[in-house]
Order: sequence, then C-alpha cells, then structure tokens
Amino acid sequence: MSSEFKIQNSKFKTERYCGCFVTGTDTGVGKTVVTAALAHCLRQHGISVGVMKPIETGYDPGSATLSDVARLQSSIDNHDPIDLVSPYWLPLPLAPLAAARRAGVTIQMGRMVDAFKTLAARHECLLVEGVEGVGGVMVPIADRFDVRDLIVALGLPVLIVGRPALGGVNHALLTVEALRQRGVSILGIVLNQPAGGGSSVHDRLQRDSTIAILRERLDIPVLGPLRYEAALEHEWEQGVGRIAEDPVMHELAGLLRAIGP
Repeated sequence: MSSEFKIQNSKFKTERYCGCFVTGTDTGVGKTVVTAALAHCLRQHGISVGVMKPIETGYDPGSATLSDVARLQSSIDNHDPIDLVSPYWLPLPLAPLAAARRAGVTIQMGRMVDAFKTLAARHECLLVEGVEGVGGVMVPIADRFDVRDLIVALGLPVLIVGRPALGGVNHALLTVEALRQRGVSILGIVLNQPAGGGSSVHDRLQRDSTIAILRERLDIPVLGPLRYEAALEHEWEQGVGRIAEDPVMHELAGLLRAIGP
C-alpha cells in the first residue's frame, strides 16, 4: 500500500460499531458458514444483526446455486437492499482485483464504506464477511489497497476463520501478524472442520496439535473446531441453525456483546 493511500484512507475511518469482519486464513475455510451461523446465534440472543459482503466474485444470476450473499441473508431472513449488502458483484470466479479488471470495474473504498455505514445504522450489530475469492488479508482489492486497508477503514475487530489441518498453524500465525502490523484488533480465531475431515487418527492428531500450538503461541481466543454439518449441502438454513447452537458460536456472540460499539 502506498503512503498516498494511507493519507487518503484516514478519511474513511469511522466511529466504532458493534460487529466484526470475518476473514479467512485461506480460501475455502468456511467464512460464509461461520458468518451466517454467528449472525443466526446473535439473532437468537435478541440482537438486531445485519450482514454484508462488500465484494462477491463468480456471481452468476442464472445459476441455481445460491450466492454467498443470498445464503447470508437467508440465514437470518434479512431483507436489506442487495446493493448495500454487496456493493460489487463480479461475474468471473477470480480474485477481486483480477475479476474487476476483466469486468472493467474500478472498486472504490468509499462506496463500500458508505454502504457499511448505512447498514450499521439499521442494526445493533453488523457482520462483514471477507471479500470473495480472497485467500487472506494481504490480497489486493484495487490498485492501491488490499483487504487490510478495507478492515482498517471499517474500524471493526476481526474474527479469523482457519482450518485445523496441515498448514493451519502457519496460515493462522501469518494472518495474525499481518493484522497486528496495521493495529487491527482481533476478536479471536475459530477453526472450522472441513467436509469429510477429522475421522482418521492422523486427522485427529493434526487437529489437536494445531489447536494446542495456536493456543500456546497466541494471546487471543482460539475456538473450535466447529463440526462439519452435512445438512449445509442440501438444507442451508437448517445446517446454519445447527451450527449456531454450537457453544463456540455462543462464546463468540458473548465476545461481541462484551466489546460493544
């Protein structure tokens, strides 16, 4: 990021809001599932919660498959305008900078921050899922800013979703370091069990050692792993509801309520 953008970015810094930015240590770690389940859990606690995904790539309006934004909204019966929930829809399933260039679109920080502020004013708590097609917080969104810049501009603490598998320790520690370089507050790390994982002796050993090492090395909550929920494949709302009942989700809801706006 250039020093010029650092100066310009200061105008986007907002007052504090209740909520968090859900990012991943890698792509495909389950950001949408965790965001939806946490939103569902907060709603069960009587909190008016909104959801946002600033950029979604690989969006096909003719597909029978629900978009991530549609999944997020359906999990809490949310009816906020789609152009606020996701200001940028890009057709190609690429990283956002590449997808935007192919679509002839310039992603603007101000547009995303304005949408965020509007949604935040509508709800007690707002959960922002990390940009689609992103494998981590260092990935560029536009020519002069990346995911970390967006997080700083929104002023939210971060919830990191990782995997309790080989490489999980390295990816989690690198993500934490990258965020702390920018002074970002980290709510915690939640490890998400992938489909079909965790059944063998080796899988269980890898999972347990990942959790133990992360808890030893970090001074933030390391929660999970969340169990894999097969219902997500065919009954999204039902699967999200089951995950929302996990004690991990109630602990995360408590952490969010404790920090407040």
